[in-house]
Amino acid sequence: MVTLTSFEKELAALIGRPTGLRPFVCDGSPLECQAFIVGFNPATTLSADFWEFWRTDYGFDKAAWLEAYKKDRQDRPLRPKQKRRNLISTTRRVLDWMSEAASPIRCLETNIYSAPTEQAADLAFHCRVTTPFDFLLAALRPNIIVAHGDDAVAYLQQMKLSAQVIPVSHLSRGWSREAAAALGQKVKTACANAQPIIPPDLAHEAAQAGEFKR
Repeated sequence: MVTLTSFEKELAALIGRPTGLRPFVCDGSPLECQAFIVGFNPATTLSADFWEFWRTDYGFDKAAWLEAYKKDRQDRPLRPKQKRRNLISTTRRVLDWMSEAASPIRCLETNIYSAPTEQAADLAFHCRVTTPFDFLLAALRPNIIVAHGDDAVAYLQQMKLSAQVIPVSHLSRGWSREAAAALGQKVKTACANAQPIIPPDLAHEAAQAGEFKR
C-alpha cells in the first residue's frame, strides 16, 4: 500500500534532498489527487527547497509554498524593458481558477520537466529529464490528465495511458476565468464518470531504472 512515507522516500531517491526541482504542487496529500494538470516546466524559480513545504503526515503545504512563491516573484529583479511583474503568473491564476471549480476533486499540478526556468526555451538539454514526472504517473495513476501546451500534449499522447487526457492550449495565455472554471467543471465530471484506477504499491520500475528520458 502506498503511504505518504513510502511516496516521500521514493521521490527523494529520484530528485534528491534538498533540491531545486519542483516535481509538483498540490494541496495536501498527492495520493488523493485524481487529476493531473500537466505543463512543460515550472516558470518561477524559488529560493526555497521543495522539501521545505512537505509534511510527512500531511503532504504538500500549498499555502506556505504560495507565500514563498509570491515573495520570490516580488523580490526578483525585472528583466530589461520589463516594467513590472505580477504577484502571481497568468498560469498560476488560471490553475487556481481551475482547481477551485474542480473541487472537491483534488488536482496535482506538475510538468513534464521539473527544473524551473522563466522561459521554456531556457531549459538546458541536461535538465530535460522526465523521470520525476514518469514516477508520479506510475505511482499515483490519475484518472484524468489535463495537458496544456503543445509539448505536454505531444509527450502524453505518445504514451500508453489508462487515464483520459484532455489536451488544451497553454494556460499562460487566452484563458478567462469563465473558461478556466468550465475546464475545472469538465475535470470534475470526467473524474466522476471515470473507472477507478488502483495504484500499485509503488512505482518501483520508474524509481529503480533511473533512466532519463529526453
